[in-house]
Amino acid sequence: MEALLQDVRYGLRMLVKKPTFTIVAVLTLALGVGANTAIFSIVNAVLLRSLPFRDPDRLVRIYFNNPGVGLRNVRFSVPEFDDLRAQTDVFEDVSVIVLGPTNLTGAKQPEHLEMMEVSPNYFSMLGATPELGRLFGHQDFALGFAPVVVISDGLWRRSYGADPGVLGRSLRLDNDLYTIVGVLSPGFRHPGPTIPAVEVWITCGFSGDPFPAPARGLRILPGAIGRLKPGLTVAPAQARLDAMAANLRRDFANDYPPQAKWTVEIVPLQQSLVGKVRPMLVVLMAAVILIVFVVSLNIGSLLLARASGRQQEMAVRAAMGASGGRMIRQMLTESLLLAFIGGIAGLTTAVITLKAVLRFVPANLPRLREVNIDWRVLGFALLISLATGLLFGLAPATHSSKAGLAGTMREGSRGSGYSAKAGRMRDALMVSQLAFAVVLMIGAGLLLETLRDLLRQNPGFNPSQVVTANIYLPNPNNPQLDPYHTLAQQIPFNRELLRRANAIPGVELAAITSNLPAADTINSDAAAYGATNHNSLDIEDRPTESSGDLSAEVIRTSPEYFRVIQTPLVEGRFFTEDDENGKLPVAIIDEATARRYWWPDHDPVGRRLRIRLRFGQNPVNPWSTVVGVVKNIKHDGLDVDGVPHLYVPLNQFVGR
Repeated sequence: MEALLQDVRYGLRMLVKKPTFTIVAVLTLALGVGANTAIFSIVNAVLLRSLPFRDPDRLVRIYFNNPGVGLRNVRFSVPEFDDLRAQTDVFEDVSVIVLGPTNLTGAKQPEHLEMMEVSPNYFSMLGATPELGRLFGHQDFALGFAPVVVISDGLWRRSYGADPGVLGRSLRLDNDLYTIVGVLSPGFRHPGPTIPAVEVWITCGFSGDPFPAPARGLRILPGAIGRLKPGLTVAPAQARLDAMAANLRRDFANDYPPQAKWTVEIVPLQQSLVGKVRPMLVVLMAAVILIVFVVSLNIGSLLLARASGRQQEMAVRAAMGASGGRMIRQMLTESLLLAFIGGIAGLTTAVITLKAVLRFVPANLPRLREVNIDWRVLGFALLISLATGLLFGLAPATHSSKAGLAGTMREGSRGSGYSAKAGRMRDALMVSQLAFAVVLMIGAGLLLETLRDLLRQNPGFNPSQVVTANIYLPNPNNPQLDPYHTLAQQIPFNRELLRRANAIPGVELAAITSNLPAADTINSDAAAYGATNHNSLDIEDRPTESSGDLSAEVIRTSPEYFRVIQTPLVEGRFFTEDDENGKLPVAIIDEATARRYWWPDHDPVGRRLRIRLRFGQNPVNPWSTVVGVVKNIKHDGLDVDGVPHLYVPLNQFVGR
């Protein structure tokens, strides 16, 4: 122990003796260790850390798919949810998840919040506990509107001053009056990415006034999660659900067109959340590990040059009886001291780097709010520092210990300080450093090439000088409390909104749309739990039995929309004010829709189609005439092509 302390003291003196070398080496290490620690903290939170729920390996995400028409994650109906709950040999618990915005009044100040509607067993399924009051239970399994709400710890502290008397108080969400029954514990996060975080939870009411009676064809529920029975894995559970889906398709043939090939799919919850980002994070982690190798080789070269200048010192120590192992330990101690100091500086760099990186990380990265520097990250930083110290210190230490006394003295007398062997070792380190750097440069080049290709993609609109704002109208459960329930109620609001927007100084033209361009790439929850907005279509002159494979995403727009975002017209015309004033229903389609259903054999302009609000039931919308075709707008990402979109006048269809 005394010898080790002596080595540490001597190593510190040697580092202080060469301040320029020490500062350069520590800064280089700080950058390498800091970058690795920052990226690992993201990898740790997103990929390695288990979901913060009871038995997370048994939680699954439930998807309803129509693979026959290329649709995944479609909406489902209450009877279909009941079918899932009836699979007691598969699920211990199943819960609906409906994410959406809401407007809060009755608290300290009005707020726009993220709200989640869930089944009453949702919290017990996840193992959540209240900080105050109670969570939902079997007493909340009531038909219709259940006027109770659970709020987050953040909302409780922000709007109610952490008042324990908040239980029993009332608040309004979209004009509906709720009673607060519980406050969630501070660490609870719902299983999915949300920017902003969910602040209020209410229970789903499936039927009873003012809700319509549930029908199998009324598919309005967007998402569900479940907990598998103990001991049951995904593969046998999926086989049982495949059998259930086959039976439903047979027993309710009118509700399941054969072309759709309706199925139910389960995916482990963690995989469903991080599956798309896993390859990206793995590649990023590999890149920063390569940077550590480059840093280690760089410092190794510096240490080797420094060791060559200390050959005479090593020879004298050998002459005084120091063994080769003793000298290796001394040199490695110096290297590890350097690595330790660099590691501490690297942790500081990691904290700063992480804050900067998180500003550029997409907001829809799953589990982003869980990214922090915990004990696992600290352990990784210590391990990478230790490994780096050994890696860059081993070659110089070995070289110095093997120096021959007589040869070293001769080299020292000539003032050379550089042996042929040291030169070969330094050359090997430089070649290795260059090789790793080339690999990094190739990877960076490929990444830049991908970025260049994305930047060259035509999004179908011009974002320059275009600003957007989201407006959320109240959407209460009781239609009698909804000031925008009917189209007649919405039209005056839409017109007044456009009038005021156009009157703002500097605004050249304003428009309204139900879906902002590229919004689906930003809305992480739409990807995680929001089902697709595709509607089934009827197209005139097509047989009814083939209509199950016709669908498009329906978007409501005001007449000025395409002019505002400068989307080119391919043929026909844009919407006009006459279309908004009670004329015949019209529609505009994009090239993807025209190509899928008409081109090249037919001209879609003048053809008629009809939007089905209830997939598998009689349509409730009138026939709309196609009046124009526009360029494809990439709503789902720059790398996603061919998704059909159908645009209808804002004031011809009810929507939010």
